[in-house]
Amino acid sequence: MGRYTGPENRIWRRLGAESAPPWVQLRRETPPGQHGNGRTRGGKQSDYAKQLLEKQKLRCYYGVLEKQFRRYVAMAMRMPGATGHNLIRLLECRLDAVTYRLGLASSMRGARQLVNHGHVQVNGRRCDIPSRMVKVGDVVGVQEKSRSMKCVRAAIEQRGNVIPPYLAMDGRAMTGELIAEPARDQIAVMVNERLVVEFYARRNVHA
Repeated sequence: MGRYTGPENRIWRRLGAESAPPWVQLRRETPPGQHGNGRTRGGKQSDYAKQLLEKQKLRCYYGVLEKQFRRYVAMAMRMPGATGHNLIRLLECRLDAVTYRLGLASSMRGARQLVNHGHVQVNGRRCDIPSRMVKVGDVVGVQEKSRSMKCVRAAIEQRGNVIPPYLAMDGRAMTGELIAEPARDQIAVMVNERLVVEFYARRNVHA
């Protein structure tokens, strides 16, 4: 199954409006479908259902396919420290995520498209791989020929100077730098990562 490309507001209504990312505008917060108003998420849910829901939220937020997501989980389990925090840190250091956090795109999906189309560079070199890991000290920016694009300028104006503390931004040059590894409390993702880790731990994903 390929990556979901349908309306994001519909899938976030199903996953939970309270966890929807800031770029998703919801007109209704109940699950989609004719029986949506009568369905609740906080009732009789098994542990598996709760873990699965949190996993789907995190995958959907970053737009990562299942096979790739499992690799991130396996990497996080091998790293020292809390596995859940490691997992979100890995996802947050993807090139598309850093591009979005710098305000160069209005959504995570838009950032992935910007990278895919070759408009983003890392350390002065063009990169079209959204999953590339950005390391501390790397400089991410929009290619000079792409800086006049309406979508990029609109995103920068919309975001203003609000960027996470682990990033430094030069608005005039449309470049930013990862100055530190992000801490969990600096990452605005409304998900219980402990349940995500439990979901995969019972399936021996690290094996």
